[in-house]
Amino acid sequence: MSDQSEDESDSVEEIITVRPLPVPRLKQVHEHQKPLQTWTDVTYDSGRGSEGTKDSQRDADTSSFPPIIPLNVGGHIYMTRLSTLLKYSDSMLAAMFSGRHHIDKDKDGNYFLDSNGAIFGQILEFLRYGSLIPDKDTAYLVFRDANYYGLHELVDKLALRPEIASLTVKEAQKAQFPNYTEVKESVIRTAIANASVSRVGDVNIYAFRKEFVAKAHNFNIKHSCIVDMAHVVVGPWDSSADEETFIRCLENDLLEDGYNLKPHESKRKCRYYNGQTCQKFIFKVSISFD
Repeated sequence: MSDQSEDESDSVEEIITVRPLPVPRLKQVHEHQKPLQTWTDVTYDSGRGSEGTKDSQRDADTSSFPPIIPLNVGGHIYMTRLSTLLKYSDSMLAAMFSGRHHIDKDKDGNYFLDSNGAIFGQILEFLRYGSLIPDKDTAYLVFRDANYYGLHELVDKLALRPEIASLTVKEAQKAQFPNYTEVKESVIRTAIANASVSRVGDVNIYAFRKEFVAKAHNFNIKHSCIVDMAHVVVGPWDSSADEETFIRCLENDLLEDGYNLKPHESKRKCRYYNGQTCQKFIFKVSISFD
């Protein structure tokens, strides 16, 4: 193995920016949530398309690695060919083992990758054979790590699996509403705080797609409004989804998380009238902690 140059001594982490995997790689329909970060968004010199790049130069780059690569992936030991790891030239793995970066080794001399070792076995099978059918319990984990390693061909295949497609739809629905995750957490905290007496936490939610603007000149905007009872406020939002859709989305999400919910009541409207009726209303979501 040839001595590493000054450039080769740089770690992958120093020159590759890894961003967290958010959701399946689809077009985003919302502006508050960051788009899915895959390795197409990561900047590094893949060596492709550079003027004057030659096959001999690429061979020289990879000569710092042996043809057979011993890997320690999260404690799981694998053996594979260098050519297998380089199969998709625009992937993170190809960048790591291009010969331009330093890869840490464990005490036994295996190249170390800090990721889920059990799942990496399925990633490796895809690199070897070009096909993969993970079971439904691991499909998302494979999808997540395929995104991390920049294996877009595998990501595209898994995106059509029912487990991943269902997740995509759910995340896309939640993404229509501003600060959805923060709102959901606020609802849970409020329910916990309000459940000390009866072990049922009632949470009043003021959700509005559009701001209500009074038209009557004598309408008192500072009237005693029902939304003053709200514990949580969310809105406005740009999508066509209405307030009932938001509440159903929130309740379904909480149910999938394992919370015990009572059916929500019909929305309670404000009764104020002066020249026109106040159009504001609230919903009540109740979480039981039996």
